[in-house]
Amino acid sequence: MKKVNAILNNPVYLDHIEKNIGEEKERSFCRHHFDHLLDVARITYILILEEGNPFISREMSYAAGLLHDIGRWNEYREGVDHASYSAELAEPILTEAGFTAAEKGLIKKAISEHRLKDESSKHRSPLSLALSRADSFSRLCYRCEASKMCRKFDRQPTRNSLKY
Repeated sequence: MKKVNAILNNPVYLDHIEKNIGEEKERSFCRHHFDHLLDVARITYILILEEGNPFISREMSYAAGLLHDIGRWNEYREGVDHASYSAELAEPILTEAGFTAAEKGLIKKAISEHRLKDESSKHRSPLSLALSRADSFSRLCYRCEASKMCRKFDRQPTRNSLKY
């Protein structure tokens, strides 16, 4: 996974993760550190495989998962939509990693749409849908100490058990 490893070693990518960590030091709910990004990447790829989509590569699945929350820090600072901002931040990282224009387009679209919960939309790609679902499945809500205070707990697919 040459392109994925290029992302993992990209200093700009690493800087965004550090910014997320800094902004979430006092957060009691889910955090958006590297472990979360890697969990989402792996589950995204599992979902792509399970759904039998041969057009989405492992590297594209992992890239989307690893990059989907890199702009979260700026949502805390400026109130921007982190999904759109993360897609914007992903562009140069994907370019440096060697993704084609078509691959970058699909990955950035998936990142920008990962917060959308309407799975019936005709305009969402398989990668977008898988990334959105993986983001929810990655949480260990049933073991979370903050679950009683969480406004999303009742809607989380992992509120009672592990899914992936």
